Amino acid sequence: MAEKTTGLYVRMNPEKKEKAEAILKQLGLNSATAINMFYDQIILHNGIPFRVEIPNAWDNLDHMNKYEYAKLLDERLNTLTGREDLLGGDVARRLNTDKKDN
Repeated sequence: MAEKTTGLYVRMNPEKKEKAEAILKQLGLNSATAINMFYDQIILHNGIPFRVEIPNAWDNLDHMNKYEYAKLLDERLNTLTGREDLLGGDVARRLNTDKKDN
């Protein structure tokens, strides 16, 4: 007797689907098999089988290029209160001037 099955309908970005399916094809898998494997892992782990979190950018410094790193530093500097006290008035003013020039 054949195993009973049910359908699953998922809406997603077509580009994401194509990229994922290309990777699955290289692995010799199709979408249905991959989704079944994912559900099996959910059952085995009694939850999502990987960490679901917002990554801390400071933990990923080794994987950043210099532009991403500069942007992160800039964002952090702009969120500091008392920026002039922390950096010294002249340095903070130069940072602001350099930023305006770019």
